[in-house]
Amino acid sequence: MKSWYQIPIVDNNEKLISIPSEIHFIDPHPYLSLGAPYKSRRMIWSLREGVVSRLVRANNYLQTIHKNYSLILYDSWRPIEVQSYMFFLAYESECNRKGLEFKSNDMNLYPEIIKEVEKFWAYPSFDDKCPPPHSTGGAIDLTIADNNGKLIDMGCEIDNMDSSASPEFYKSRNSKESKIFDERRNLLKKVMLKFEFVQHPNEWWHFSYGDQLWAWTNQNKKAIYGKAVIN
Repeated sequence: MKSWYQIPIVDNNEKLISIPSEIHFIDPHPYLSLGAPYKSRRMIWSLREGVVSRLVRANNYLQTIHKNYSLILYDSWRPIEVQSYMFFLAYESECNRKGLEFKSNDMNLYPEIIKEVEKFWAYPSFDDKCPPPHSTGGAIDLTIADNNGKLIDMGCEIDNMDSSASPEFYKSRNSKESKIFDERRNLLKKVMLKFEFVQHPNEWWHFSYGDQLWAWTNQNKKAIYGKAVIN
């Protein structure tokens, strides 16, 4: 279990709200296209109120320092059913990549695969003490797009499950292309951290506020967002 799952949660009961249209989204939603079981399409693009406020300000700030750029969202709040679907999809993909027989009814058959997948996908725990970050409404996957809506190249795709996903993967590489990727990743990080988000240690695209990872990174005694559901 990751260290931050030991952080207690005292939920401040902020609501999940729809992300305003001034923030751009990947369309169609990447996981919906893969068959993820969203119960309400209306709420696919949702986050906690405090996260939405910070996200809007982060986008405005980015545009003041680079007028041709804006934030674009890949994923936001993720119901636990969707987290489970995507985790097992990633598990199956890793089994196939390694030439192992995939058995969905026996996840303990390959504990080493589970460990690899958990570097990028939180285990879909239904325990309220350790909800997956995206299921709190405090975590978000995003990148930067230009004025034409084209995603800028960050050196690897979102959800890429290898070392190139690390925020600092290109930091020590000296090629011209590597320096560009590193600068772009640092720009995204700079913008998000300015508004109190924290970055996932294994993913350049994942930021959160209010969840257990956020509390652990900031050495807070508690997280303010637990598992969020639509009533």
